[in-house]
Amino acid sequence: MPDATLDQFHFLRPAWLLVIPFAIWLHVRLRHNVSAAVQWRNAISEELLQHLTVAGKGATRIRPYQLQTAVLLLASVALAGPTWQREITPFTEDRAPLIIALELTPTMLATDQPPMRLERAKQKIRDLLERRKGARTAVIAYAGSAHMVLPLTNDTRLMELYLDSLTPSLMPRDGDDASEALALSEQMLAAEQAPGTILFMTDGIDRTHAPRFSEHHETSQDQALFMIFGTTAGGAIAEGGEGGSSFGLVDGAAPGIDLAGTIANSEAAGGTVVRATPDLSDIDAIAKRIRSHLVNTIQQDDQLQWRDFGYVLVWPMGFIILLWARRGWTVRWV
Repeated sequence: MPDATLDQFHFLRPAWLLVIPFAIWLHVRLRHNVSAAVQWRNAISEELLQHLTVAGKGATRIRPYQLQTAVLLLASVALAGPTWQREITPFTEDRAPLIIALELTPTMLATDQPPMRLERAKQKIRDLLERRKGARTAVIAYAGSAHMVLPLTNDTRLMELYLDSLTPSLMPRDGDDASEALALSEQMLAAEQAPGTILFMTDGIDRTHAPRFSEHHETSQDQALFMIFGTTAGGAIAEGGEGGSSFGLVDGAAPGIDLAGTIANSEAAGGTVVRATPDLSDIDAIAKRIRSHLVNTIQQDDQLQWRDFGYVLVWPMGFIILLWARRGWTVRWV
């Protein structure tokens, strides 16, 4: 269910709430009319009636007029149309665009998260595509520069074809420039009407990029999320993997993940850092945040209709009305 706050609660047709004071007035009148003093006042004198009236000692019974009042109150609120969130269609929820910025540096070939960080990231992309069937996803590869691998598409087979070929050796420039990947992602999402998500799949982003992520957070409706791969201890580079001192490799081993730097960038971007897990709990967390961001942003769209929740009250009303089928529960007006 889309997120909502109490300050959004209101009634679509508030005029129906005028039935409430009428229901209360009717309740008081009927309660007065069923009292023994009123029913016998024309047959027995008031002085004698007060000595003949005996107060009940058993459990108080629910009277038909009381349930009638409950039905009127529920009907009044239901017809008034209580609401607190916009009407989000399933089609709207499925059109959240996603840009995956995949880091392609030699450190992503470390085997501290078997089989290696890069292969684990590719598998997580496949899992995420499976979870978001029908939604559009794009892939960016970045190292010292950022390049679009595949534009926004819902063709998972095409995505699979490109994923298999992604290796650090394809990148033309050494480095780890997450800011350039962010800029390219912004360009790709600029033409989208729906708010999107930029998901960085990385083994760490240096905190020096935080000002750029902060600028993005202040100027864009697209959110930035981070999925981090590897361990704090680091690990050896996979056999046959590319090396290079410019990537911080020491004797063929990659350093541990830059978790603190990634968290700093995430806080600047107003996003979230998710550690890659052996199960699908990380994918569940990412998919939930992608959908929640879309829905929460669309909630601010004044062109969308409010969802009428009055129908929820039909069930308790129906249950109460069924009691009128019992003998002796018909309300007499005279």
